[in-house]
Amino acid sequence: MRAATRFWATMGTHTLLAAGIYLLGKPATVEFPVLALGILRFSVAGVGFLLLVRMRGYDLRTPFRKDRAAFLLGGLLGVFMNQVVFLWGLKLTLPSHAALLYALTPTVVLILGWLRGVERPSPRKFLGIALAFAGVLVLFLGRHGGALPPQWLLGDVLVLLAVFSWAGYTVISSSLVKKYGSELTTALTIFVGFILFLPLGCLGFLNFHPAQISTAAWIGAAYLGVVGSIVMYLLWFHALSLREPSRVAIAANGQPILTALAGWAFFGQAVTPMFGLGAAMVIAGVITSQL
Repeated sequence: MRAATRFWATMGTHTLLAAGIYLLGKPATVEFPVLALGILRFSVAGVGFLLLVRMRGYDLRTPFRKDRAAFLLGGLLGVFMNQVVFLWGLKLTLPSHAALLYALTPTVVLILGWLRGVERPSPRKFLGIALAFAGVLVLFLGRHGGALPPQWLLGDVLVLLAVFSWAGYTVISSSLVKKYGSELTTALTIFVGFILFLPLGCLGFLNFHPAQISTAAWIGAAYLGVVGSIVMYLLWFHALSLREPSRVAIAANGQPILTALAGWAFFGQAVTPMFGLGAAMVIAGVITSQL
């Protein structure tokens, strides 16, 4: 399979699964203590990646010894910081808001990558990112043109912090993927991030009452662990092995569209003409940036 075909198949699958993170993960963030949810999520991911490492026979000690600082920073940004603020933000705001705010990721990735020397900004790439971001802004204003409740605003700020941490994680990890491959890099950053998160995350079980958690929330927690922290991380890192970070990030900008369509199909949320305009702009921006 050609590299371009693999890339689009990878990011198409990632984007489709991402809609489930926002919609299925929302009940879990509401009912679980956020820190306990993070521990459960990455315990599942840790077991999955441990099995993968055993099956593949990967040596994790040598890469960690050679690039300790990069793996520590990647684990801190991509697991510890990103998941704490993302899960808390999703708990407070709407799934559609979280999906829309994550459309800022390509812009932040491009800037950070340019500063680190791993990106070469071109006018076409900037145009594509600007067009996609403008489309997301149209989607956002079309859905919530009025004043937002303070709780949603706080949630949006937390999700925005998650965007910056994920963008930093993406840029830092791109060089690790080229050296060690997507599977080993993903596994090692998950392990490092989980160890860093564990002391704080255990505090979440002080107010955890499993009997009070609904079936929908348990399903959401399982989805976050298996799909969100194993399958999607592997897909993301595989895409980084095929394209530079900003192109990977911009290819994920279909998330707001799919999230909104899923919300319409399963929860009866309205889809307006403004949505169609914004969606067309996002798609045009993604295509322009990838040419």
